[in-house]
Amino acid sequence: MKNKFTVITILLSVIYFNVAGQNRSITFIEKPWQDILKQAKVENKLIFLDAYTSWCGPCKWVAANMFTKDTIADYYNKSFICAHFDMEKGEGIQLAQVYQIKAYPTLLFIRSDGVMIHKRVGAPQLIQDYLTMGQIALTPGEGFNDCLLQFQKGNRDPKFIMKYLDRLQGAYMPINEPLQQYFAAQKDADLLNRDNWAMIYLFVTDMDSREFGYLVSHQKDYEKLYTTDSVTAKISNVFLQSLVNNSRSRSFSQESYNQLKQKIKNSGFAGADKVIFSGDLNMYQMKSETDKFIQLAISGVDTYFADDYIMLNRMASHFSQITTEPKYLEKASDWAKKSIQHKSTSENNDTYANLMFKLGNKSEAVKYEKVAIEMAIKEKTATQGLEENLRKFQE
Repeated sequence: MKNKFTVITILLSVIYFNVAGQNRSITFIEKPWQDILKQAKVENKLIFLDAYTSWCGPCKWVAANMFTKDTIADYYNKSFICAHFDMEKGEGIQLAQVYQIKAYPTLLFIRSDGVMIHKRVGAPQLIQDYLTMGQIALTPGEGFNDCLLQFQKGNRDPKFIMKYLDRLQGAYMPINEPLQQYFAAQKDADLLNRDNWAMIYLFVTDMDSREFGYLVSHQKDYEKLYTTDSVTAKISNVFLQSLVNNSRSRSFSQESYNQLKQKIKNSGFAGADKVIFSGDLNMYQMKSETDKFIQLAISGVDTYFADDYIMLNRMASHFSQITTEPKYLEKASDWAKKSIQHKSTSENNDTYANLMFKLGNKSEAVKYEKVAIEMAIKEKTATQGLEENLRKFQE
């Protein structure tokens, strides 16, 4: 999603895209807005409005890679009157004001009388996301606007609240106030029930909140009722995000960051050291303190991520980009090789091939780049960059 604010990227997050093109695409009609409303009334259809700007990278990505998927195109062309406007030109300027559009892309579903039924902000990457979005818009009572009205009328059923919070997040709107209102009516003992665990797992991000504190102090109770992996992952993610937010704050100070680390250590969470290690890596990377990043990584990656093929590859790839020192490249190649041993993918084979090339071992570089291409074909991902690497390695 592209907007006016800084987008936070945690070091541990990895996103994979499958952008293979297809034959058909959404057909956007080119008419004045009032004519589009009239057509929607005549055909008794909702309007699907793609609100974009010319400078928005994710808007272009969605248009090129999702609106061109046959499944999405067929569904939207059949179910909706599809329109798109640049929100900074012509009628788009007024539409942006009417529908309070502040981030891009914003995808809207609008009735023929101009009332917005449902909205989603951002660039979803799965075909099913777009099908679900359309189905929600077409189902009475399920859209963003209807959920907002139900909440305002006092609906506090847990399953509805989860749906409402999901709609708010999808619209890139704050959830803290309704989340706090919901939990204020819950007793401590009730926080262990399945509905409240789902609410905590999906929506609680404040490490200082009562709900998160209860989760940490009753971790074993949650693990007995649910799964150890899910509970550990939730606690880790909230602590890590807190460290990331602190390190990226404009008012950052090493003292406040250290205090936060100590607070995490004092929480009694068994994974605190791993969280702090990941937070420090993120901070050094963000602040471009390369030497500190390298030394910390060497001291801890094998301890905390020895079985994590994604993290091993990510660290190996990053070392390949930030250093030319042979001893560090050797360490990175060791991580990449271990990543392949855990799970061979096009990405980690390509990483290992690049490291071998930088270390002067062209035969190994060619061998593993060929494997990377074979894997990419099986994974149905792009091979162009890999093929370019192979040609370079063979020169």
